[in-house]
Amino acid sequence: MEKARFGGMTGPLVEPVEFLTRATANYKQKGIYPYCDACGEVVHLYGVHTPNPQTTSRFDHPNMPDGADPLDDCVLADRNPRFRGLQPDGFDDARGKVLRAQFFDPTFLAHAYTFCRNLCRAKNLLPGQFRSMVIRADKKRIWSYVGIPLWAVPYILLTLENFQATSKNGQEYGFHFVFQKPRGSGGTGISALWSSRQICKISKVFSDNGSPVQTGDNPYPVSESAFVEMAGDSSWVTPALLRALIP
Repeated sequence: MEKARFGGMTGPLVEPVEFLTRATANYKQKGIYPYCDACGEVVHLYGVHTPNPQTTSRFDHPNMPDGADPLDDCVLADRNPRFRGLQPDGFDDARGKVLRAQFFDPTFLAHAYTFCRNLCRAKNLLPGQFRSMVIRADKKRIWSYVGIPLWAVPYILLTLENFQATSKNGQEYGFHFVFQKPRGSGGTGISALWSSRQICKISKVFSDNGSPVQTGDNPYPVSESAFVEMAGDSSWVTPALLRALIP
């Protein structure tokens, strides 16, 4: 990770060398630490004093606890390939608070659920899994991603969960979703999904080998119009079901 917050989540973003210059080598004794801008964890300095010119200084996250779900990892930790491409350009918490409220508006929440349900296939997405995706979105501050439009949130939710399905011959298999970004789509970060002139796609892949699941709508375009089309008719979603989707 190239930058971290100096001394706390309200501190300025600094690079490793700048952090050490300001905090000095005794930063631990002073109680001054670098913090991840996404998850708020204290991160570690790496490569600041190395004589090797090939080593780039950075901030590293601490190891995840034993038994932790890899899907709960920070998007900026850069150790889970599932999250390479979810890195934001920054965070805007004031806008994120508004966006989250808009997401839970009953009309949009119903559209978001039917969109995810239709891409997964109805029987492969349970209300509890949808809640799990929202909880992870909260932890990763998805709502606060700079520039993120409301329609893009359900796409990202789908990448935050593992799913199970049954093939036509009765065999169960696991699958998950990943984004496909064409060359020249505006970088590797998440903003390419909504700012690129080229259409990005979301792909359903087998979890054991990463190969695409062969369905007629896979991969699926990432756009507002494609979201509306896949969401379809959500008038059947009852108030009771909506309540079950909210953590």
